[in-house]
Amino acid sequence: MHINIIPRWDFENDAGERLHESLLPLLYQINKQGKLTAAAKDCDLSYRHAWNILEKSEAFFGKALVVKEKGRGAQLTQLGQKLLWSNQRIDARLHPEMESFATELNVELQSLLSNHAPVVRIYASHGYAVALMTQYVRDYQVEIHYHAPHHALIALNEGRCRIAGFHQPIGLEVDVQKRRYQELLDPKRFGIIRFIRRQQGLMYKEKGNKEDRNKDESQVNSPSFNSIQDLKQGGYRFINRQQGSGTRELFEQLLQNENISPKDIPGIENQELTHSAVAAYIASGMADVGFGVEAAAKRFGLAFTPIIEEYYLWAYPLEAEQDEDIQAFIATLSNPEYQAQINQLHGYQCEQSGTTSSTNWLFKDS
Repeated sequence: MHINIIPRWDFENDAGERLHESLLPLLYQINKQGKLTAAAKDCDLSYRHAWNILEKSEAFFGKALVVKEKGRGAQLTQLGQKLLWSNQRIDARLHPEMESFATELNVELQSLLSNHAPVVRIYASHGYAVALMTQYVRDYQVEIHYHAPHHALIALNEGRCRIAGFHQPIGLEVDVQKRRYQELLDPKRFGIIRFIRRQQGLMYKEKGNKEDRNKDESQVNSPSFNSIQDLKQGGYRFINRQQGSGTRELFEQLLQNENISPKDIPGIENQELTHSAVAAYIASGMADVGFGVEAAAKRFGLAFTPIIEEYYLWAYPLEAEQDEDIQAFIATLSNPEYQAQINQLHGYQCEQSGTTSSTNWLFKDS
């Protein structure tokens, strides 16, 4: 049994009138497809029903959400775009917490249903590949708590979780992370399970993006970002990750290596909690550029400049390596179907997934 918790908007005016629950999915598909007929089909709606939903929404707001132009299909108005991207931002911001709560609730319900399968409590940095894991869990249950990597490793050291997920840049030392990993990953106590490598970089809106048709020229002709050095150019708004996140620490190290002061990055004090939330923030027009994984950029139709790859790894207690739950977890990571789905994510690649090694491997070049 798998539980999904999904937020839903409820629009109601003073007269008690409510909008149809399919409005936001319909706006998403119109933005994606550019045609009302295709959008209605993907939402399992008839064309007439979809058009009726849009007409009622126009009466509700007093403004149209969609315009149809001959030869250009259907396009969202500024109001339609604002609703769509606001919904995307809410989903991106809340999804990790809802996903974590769903796994906790699933474990509690299973215990009441006399399901005695072992439970693996995981503390991990949030990521797209991790989020797919529950679909492939067999013969055990997972309870996932999303935390910054160093908090996950502290929890592992204190025995509050069984497995901790964290990431390690490839070919770059992040000073604060190196010191922390050396302190928290004692090779006599913990081992490493390989998982994936993923691409991190700059995500931004391309010039003349089709969603920008209703914006002024200054917004459409936004700067391009082909390297970290391009962040020196100014004239843009940045959206950062939260303090303490592994991605933020990586980004700050990259700035330091390029002799760029964080104070020179306009908007660096603004922050979001996940890669998806950063991408949604940019897609909504509230910022011009951010740093995160390629999969998030592609999901929200953003341009992406690759900067650095990193490993996503799991740490576990060596004394428990042969325990049933750890072996079941390793089997999940080794599942070809799971790996195939991960490899379909932009910028993600399974690499020796499910193989174990010493934590000394992290510092082999030190």
